Amino acid sequence: MTSREMTGLRILGEMHMPAVASEVGGMRRRSYDTLVPAYEAIADDVVLLACELATNAVRHSGSTTVTITLVVLADAIRVEVADDGSSGRVPRIADAGPDATGGRGLRMVDILTGGRWGTYTSDAGRVVWCETAFPEPRTVREEPTA
Repeated sequence: MTSREMTGLRILGEMHMPAVASEVGGMRRRSYDTLVPAYEAIADDVVLLACELATNAVRHSGSTTVTITLVVLADAIRVEVADDGSSGRVPRIADAGPDATGGRGLRMVDILTGGRWGTYTSDAGRVVWCETAFPEPRTVREEPTA
């Protein structure tokens, strides 16, 4: 199911960038500015995940552009990264050995999202998405009065 097909969503922002590694830093700043202050509690995690997925799209898709979309769901922020070059290739978690210099990104995405990530193809190409749940509200424990 694409984010456009989900009910009750609110698109926070959509950023288009050339599929060049040097553009990821600008996307990181724009994503953070889009999330803060309203979603400051999870902004760092969401930005980290968006950067990882965008970097993967730049490195592995052969695309000329990458689109990052931030969506508010009822219980999470969803990141979607779309590229036009990898519709035939499905991203997967790699078995990176201890000496590998890469290959850990999707494992990190899987851990940080509790497995809430996936991929689908659209008319425009491949979309990789992940969702970061809002933190549980904290309860304040009152100290008994004497």
